[in-house]
Amino acid sequence: MPAALDGQSVGYYFAKILERYSYARHNLEFGGKHEIYNYFDGLKKGLEASAAVKTRPAVRVVASYGKGNWATIPWVSFLDSRETTSTQRGTYVVYLFREDGEGFYIKLAQGVTDTEHEFGAKAFDVLAKRAEELRSAIPELAEKGFDLSGRSDLGASHRKARMYEASTIAAKYYPANAIPQDATLFADLEHMLAAYEHLVTSGLTLQPEPDEPLALVGTWRTIKTDIDPAAEQIKEKGAWASAWSFRLKEEAQKHLKIPFTLYINGGGGQIVARARVSAFACAEDANGMKTPWPDITEPALHDITRFGPGVHEGIKTWLKISSIELISPFRANELPIATDLSTPANLLNQNAFGYVYEKLDVVPQAYEISPTVKHEVMEPEAEEEPLEFQWLVEETLLPASLLEKMVATLSGPSPQILLAGPPGTSKTWVAQRLALYMAGGRKSAIRTVQFHPSYTYESFIEGLRPKATSTGVQFELTPGIVLEVVNSMAAAGHLNDPKCPYVIILDEANRANLPKVLGELLFLFEYRNEAIRLQYTKEFKLPSNLLFIGTMNTADRSIRSIDAALRRRFDVFELTPNSEALTNYYSKTGQDSRAVADGLISLNAALAGDIDRHHTIGHSFFMKRDMSQDILRDIWERQLFPLIEEYFFDQPDLAGDYTIERFWPRNVS
Repeated sequence: MPAALDGQSVGYYFAKILERYSYARHNLEFGGKHEIYNYFDGLKKGLEASAAVKTRPAVRVVASYGKGNWATIPWVSFLDSRETTSTQRGTYVVYLFREDGEGFYIKLAQGVTDTEHEFGAKAFDVLAKRAEELRSAIPELAEKGFDLSGRSDLGASHRKARMYEASTIAAKYYPANAIPQDATLFADLEHMLAAYEHLVTSGLTLQPEPDEPLALVGTWRTIKTDIDPAAEQIKEKGAWASAWSFRLKEEAQKHLKIPFTLYINGGGGQIVARARVSAFACAEDANGMKTPWPDITEPALHDITRFGPGVHEGIKTWLKISSIELISPFRANELPIATDLSTPANLLNQNAFGYVYEKLDVVPQAYEISPTVKHEVMEPEAEEEPLEFQWLVEETLLPASLLEKMVATLSGPSPQILLAGPPGTSKTWVAQRLALYMAGGRKSAIRTVQFHPSYTYESFIEGLRPKATSTGVQFELTPGIVLEVVNSMAAAGHLNDPKCPYVIILDEANRANLPKVLGELLFLFEYRNEAIRLQYTKEFKLPSNLLFIGTMNTADRSIRSIDAALRRRFDVFELTPNSEALTNYYSKTGQDSRAVADGLISLNAALAGDIDRHHTIGHSFFMKRDMSQDILRDIWERQLFPLIEEYFFDQPDLAGDYTIERFWPRNVS
């Protein structure tokens, strides 16, 4: 019978996770090779060794109990590469553990993250409908003891748990006090993976087209200057006639339901405006047609059928526009494409309409740069060549595997990370290099904010600030750092453009009152596809390509003391004192690092034993091009020992045990 490499049964690991996970989540620091790591690692290896997995080379086993913080509902999933490589999308088999530890499920389920991003508040209904359609194709699972009702109880009531339930296609529950033998567990896994394989190979898991009205996409590069006259006429006459040099497809004409939406591409693939169409008319041939609505048509277009003599300049479509507005820009490829009418390649063809399904969560224009308010707009700079990943490795001296995880998070749907560690672990340096790498070398796309106890919401988001005038002091609405950056992104046409990331570095983040400073960002960090009202701005939406990298000195404040809501929204990466980084640095300068590195290891072992690992000393204190005996003593006397005295402010006798001779006997005279 297959078992984990240490000989334990798979059932043993399920039982230990249920027994110990809740305690670990509430009492242990996240990270490191603690007992929960060992249990999940053993379970993963045991499942990988099963015949159900070994006979399916396309299936990969992935386990997780959180990223940076403990997950409320840990899981182990089985991903078929022909269907999905991420639990955020597609269909897959998964074990989900109840939050209260009373049992666990095996499920055939769907990824919820991408669906939430695409459909917002409607995601629950979309997942439930898709699950119902898929379970109708695998009725045989009911005969094998699986529940096809779609119901489950994960012992939690938060949104994520409800989304997990909506995504359920089929399930079986195992209570903690009645976990079956491995033979039964593996037989159930085989049944689930066989049903999963049937759905994948039959193409049934392909998502159906969204059940939204058909809409158009048209390219109109001068929309921002043309919109005011059009909007003024609509206000005065109730409508405005818009002429286009290409026809609506016959098939589209049959399915467009009046009124329908026209999305306007302002250039660069950015949808910047939206119009409502109350009627349309199409010419019979390439010669074009006169306006069918003279009373709402611009005088210059009254009696013409062509824009010019060119073969493509006939007016082939007239649209009667009943409303038009600028909206918060988003990428055109975020719209669900009507695949029988358009493809991603021709969606933005300047000589044809694109055909999509209506996106219901568009919000009015929120990033307008008012002429009465001065904004610090990032100046465009020359195109930069994207930086190589090896450059990042060499600059930070961190393991490539750790950097890959940071980059993966910043490239994902929740691009916020915290670099936490004791003094001298190069947190700010790493944050700067990581930001430059993510921004493709574009220095103008990076802003650094130094947090401190008096830093405010007004400085970071927006607020009223005093301004001296000839008649006294007036208060003027002024954007903070975040709105300044977003305004710059809008001005450059980069909003939600994954090819043009922007980064805000929050240096020494824990020194500020974070819930107060971040305000509504606590919501927007988690729900980037939704808009929220700020204190003064009616609607604000956080761009998907605005990244946040925070640094935090754990000697000042433990990560566990940070607001739980904030920790849940940031992936935390711990940077520890790294003697290997010191060795790599010295190898470049031709110095012998062994004595310095050995002393650092001994010093930190003593500090971790007397206090904890958060009050150790980082390697960057010692990264000097000429580490002589005199320089080492200066570092000790002027930087390290004062810091150690602060660590032991209530135990001065213990601080006295720390001397340079104790840790570097060979490096002092």
